[in-house]
Amino acid sequence: MTKFLPALLGLLALSLAACAPKLEELEAATFQSYRPDLSDVSEPATIRGSYEEITGMLGTSSRAVGIFALDGKTALKGGYETPIYLAPGVHSLTIGYTNGIYGDTIPVMLDAKPGARYVVKRSEDKEWLDGLRYDRIRTWLYIEEEKTGEIVVPKIPDILQSIEGRYQPPSGPNVGTIRGTVNEHGVSVYPIAVDGQIVKEDREQDLLLAARWEPTKSVALAPGVRALAIYARSGVTGRYLPILLDVKPNASYVAKVDYRLKKSGATRIFTFTIWIEDGATGEIIMPRTDLPGGLYPTL
Repeated sequence: MTKFLPALLGLLALSLAACAPKLEELEAATFQSYRPDLSDVSEPATIRGSYEEITGMLGTSSRAVGIFALDGKTALKGGYETPIYLAPGVHSLTIGYTNGIYGDTIPVMLDAKPGARYVVKRSEDKEWLDGLRYDRIRTWLYIEEEKTGEIVVPKIPDILQSIEGRYQPPSGPNVGTIRGTVNEHGVSVYPIAVDGQIVKEDREQDLLLAARWEPTKSVALAPGVRALAIYARSGVTGRYLPILLDVKPNASYVAKVDYRLKKSGATRIFTFTIWIEDGATGEIIMPRTDLPGGLYPTL
């Protein structure tokens, strides 16, 4: 069978190439670049990831930790270790890691202080029962201030269902709300985190069933600028879009989504397009924002 494998892979590559949509016919994805306004900032903060080489039984591989999206922007210049400038104040981020062909991300909130130097770090759970309970060992991500060593975003597992604390929604006469939607193709989008806290799932995970969030269920928000994470999902593919939303008293917001194959340069990529509307007027509050999904499978 081994001697036929190259021929089979060749045939598969040819079939994928033949079926691939023509690049020139695809709409171009627009992944917005992060460009902070530091014109009135005397002491900006910075945040960076890290990169390391690890040597295992099969040789040397790469492992990296970094920022994947920031305040609604998904295109960040430089590599994982390149510092990103931040204006002091609240920011909504997606941080994550890659470990060879594997990786994951989580949404967090960071209240940046003037002149601070932040770094995203990771650790790995050594509890072997994790492998049985969650189908894999958990990786923990956190943010540390480099100069002081203070952990400003505590260790959070990359398996959201294993996080103990949950978002506690406010109550009162002035609270706003946000809910998600499911489009005609079954693609869903919904708020999964508020101010760094994961929204409680509607069905908790057990040995037989995965945790589930109901996309159309409203989540209460206190007025003011909130760091939200919007989760978009199509089948087994899911991505977080971290945003800052200035919530108005008694306002209702609706997150919507489109999902289609687009092009980015010479690459075909499945793309989530997310926007937020005023639930009462239909006015677009957050414009359409492209979020990379998965690459079109070609060999």
